[in-house]
Amino acid sequence: MKIDCTIDGKTLTLSLNSNKPLSLILRENIGVDSINHCSGKMCGLCTVLLDGKAVLSCLVPAFELNGKEVITFDSFQRTKGIKDIEKAYETVGATPCTDCYASRTLIFESLVNEGITDREEILKQLSLVRCHCMVPDDEVEIVHKAIDIRRKRNVRRPQFS
Repeated sequence: MKIDCTIDGKTLTLSLNSNKPLSLILRENIGVDSINHCSGKMCGLCTVLLDGKAVLSCLVPAFELNGKEVITFDSFQRTKGIKDIEKAYETVGATPCTDCYASRTLIFESLVNEGITDREEILKQLSLVRCHCMVPDDEVEIVHKAIDIRRKRNVRRPQFS
């Protein structure tokens, strides 16, 4: 099956088995070594942004990628968005462990982009990652701080019509 998608800013046409999981596509076809492939065990360590929303790449079959944009942590860490999340980590005084840092950071970015401030929804989305290195109150505060930081940064940018 031919699939047209954008991965880390590159528009690609891939010939793949329609059920091949995104995590394997990223590792085997694209060469992204930082993505874990857990064979659907849902540990959360294979999180990517799919059209801006955090998803477990091990559960996304190739046929769902047609016309979509995938952003891995490798690409995201070169954006201004990561600075907002890192500043929130610093302000709150909490940072994910090295094992889940990339996945949690992408989930935080997804929450900030969507403007989600509801505690239960934040914790529900962060439950994609099974690592217990963070306290729920800190996770909620990080999202709130990152939204404030992003809002202030965007207000400072001059707006042109």
